[in-house]
Order: sequence, then structure tokens, then C-alpha cells
Amino acid sequence: MPQDLIKKAVTQFQEVFGGDPDTKAFAPGRVEILGNHTDYNQGLVMAVAIDRFTIVVGRPITGTIATIHASQFGQTDSLDLAAPAIETGPAGDWRRYTRGVIWALRSQLPFNQGFEALILGNLPLGAGLSSSASLQVALALFLQALHHQNITNDTARMALAKRLRKAENGFVGVASGLLDFATVLFGRPGEALFLDCRTLESRRVSLSQTPPAIVVMDTATSRQLADGMYNIRRSECERILEHFRKLKSKGVSELLSLRDISIEELSANWKYLDPVGRQRARHVLLENQRVADGLAALEAGDLMTLGILMSRSHKSSMTDFQNSSDALDALVESALTAPGCLGAKLSGAGWAGCVVALVEPEQVDQFKRACAATYQEKTGLKTEVYVAFSAGCSDA
Repeated sequence: MPQDLIKKAVTQFQEVFGGDPDTKAFAPGRVEILGNHTDYNQGLVMAVAIDRFTIVVGRPITGTIATIHASQFGQTDSLDLAAPAIETGPAGDWRRYTRGVIWALRSQLPFNQGFEALILGNLPLGAGLSSSASLQVALALFLQALHHQNITNDTARMALAKRLRKAENGFVGVASGLLDFATVLFGRPGEALFLDCRTLESRRVSLSQTPPAIVVMDTATSRQLADGMYNIRRSECERILEHFRKLKSKGVSELLSLRDISIEELSANWKYLDPVGRQRARHVLLENQRVADGLAALEAGDLMTLGILMSRSHKSSMTDFQNSSDALDALVESALTAPGCLGAKLSGAGWAGCVVALVEPEQVDQFKRACAATYQEKTGLKTEVYVAFSAGCSDA
């Protein structure tokens, strides 16, 4: 439990609102181990919730006004919970995410009283560590706790993940999948999460008795999901899917996603396919196989193979999915040449943000020094390098 961050949030709540909060919730960030852009293609993913958090503290008040203060931005938002509709606010703004959570939970919670809440986090924004999902889950858990509806099992966790994905798709305007919400909600210390985004089968997998160090490195560059690149990639995947629907004379219900196409079928039709979309599809199909192989490797304790698969995933992101960047590539290269590195890749949507590496635990200090020095030499940028530990949310 992030006690120091919770105490800081309580102090700030007292300064902003006066008095003490009586309800607290928190949610971690996450690093993606394998499964880049596979979730909305109904594919396979593997990720770890990490010990960087978003905290929400607050209390109920009389009336129907909700007031939320975001400490990181020094901004406050107020809305009437009794209003028939919720305005979205500017694209990419933090208020669109918090309002989206309320929008998503309106059919579940009565919202018959207002509340005051303060949000505080230590996740870097736009860095590929899912700060947005962490924020949405933390606020959702806070609102459920405020209404005495705590999550008690994985069925409820998945139901909440689906609600929040619906909000991010329909309210925020980002065509995301389940990966981030499921990892944040299902994550636990000492475990990774495997998720089949079609069947919704989930499995917590031990990081082994001698787990590798999960090292996160920030490129010191940032992006916003809502700038359109994420949605463009999704539409590029859809173009290939539509080609195969026409080719096979099958409807949407029969050919649901790229997962219904084999790599052999893709190769056989390569010259007839959209030249951009076919590369995106190849990445997704091979990434699904990398997740399956990575799961088997992790369960067998074969961390060397898992690291190799991560590095292959990044190469595919560079060449086929083209969601990497010069800074991300330089940081991955710097990591792979540093002592003890088993594998490295971008984490999250891409285009900027963070790299995650698996590192031999006894060589972490040498790795951190060498990686940071090489990256600065390559780019002139300073990277923050830190060891992340697997974690869970307040209802884990």
C-alpha cells in the first residue's frame, strides 16, 4: 500500500477542502511485457501492475455537486450529478477522463449525494505506463467505496474493466482495449497477468521465485493517446480485416478480428492487401504468438527466452506497427547493450514514453548506470531509470 502517497493526498485534501477525507482508493500503473496493440484486436496480452500509483481521497457531501481537485495540474472541476447529461470537456483533458468514469458508473451507482475528492499520483503522464487507466480505476474504486460497493471477486473486476473501457472508447474518444484496465484491476504483488481479450480468460502468473528486475526507463518524451495515432492504427487493422471478410464472404459476426486470420493467409494475400495495413496485421498476428510463447517461458522459469521475445516485439513495433520513435529505439538499444539485460521494448501505445527491460537482479546497478549514460550520449536526453515492483490496487 502506498502509505506515504496516501498521507500526502490526505494533507493536500485538508488544504484544499478543509477537514478530513473518509474514503480512500488507489490504483497502480502498468508495464506491458508482451502484447503491443493486440488487445483491441481480441488478442493475447501479458502485463504487470507496478508500484507507481494514483490516489483518490474524499468524502460525501450534501447536495448533488461533485468537486474533484487534480493536484498534479492544480485544477478543480465541478459538475452536478443530477444533471441529465455530462459534458465531456476538452479532448485530452484530465476532466474528460474523470467525467467519463462518472458517466460509466451512472447506471450502477445511485449518485444521490455529492462528494469532494482529491487526486494525486506519481505516475509520469503520457509515458506508456497507463496513467489514464490508473486514474480511472482509482476514481471508480473511490466512487464504489463511497457507495459501499467494494469489489470482491474477479468477475466484478472484469465487469468494471469493461465499463471503463466503454467510457474511454465512447466518452473520452480513445479506441483502447482491455489491457490497461484489466492489468490495473487484476494486478497483484509477485505476479504478471495473462489475458485473452476474446474469451476474457485471465491468469495470474508467478514472476518466479527469483524474478528478474523490471526496470522502467523514461525517454523524457511524451505523447497523448487522444492525438489520433492510436485510433489510426486501429483503423489500419480494420482495413485488413474488412479485406478478408470480403474475400471469404463472411460477416462481422463470423470474422471478428485479426485473430481469425492466420499468418499463412496473410502471407498468401500479401500482394493484394493495403501496404500499410498488412504490416500492422503482421505485427498483431506475430505478437499474439509471442505472448503465447512468453507465457510458456515465464511458467517454465525461462527468463532468457522471455527477454528475447520482448526484444523481438520491439523490433516489430519499429518496422511493422511503426509506433516506436527515435528516442524509444535509442533507449532500447542502450538497454540491450547494458550489463544484465535480458530484453527490452517500448511499453504502451508507443510514439514516446517509457521502455521496460528485464534485468538480472544482481546487475541492476551496473545496468542503470550504463543505460543512462549510453542514452544520454546517443540523444542528449537524461532518462529516469528505476526498478518497478509488481503491485495491486486498493481492492486487490
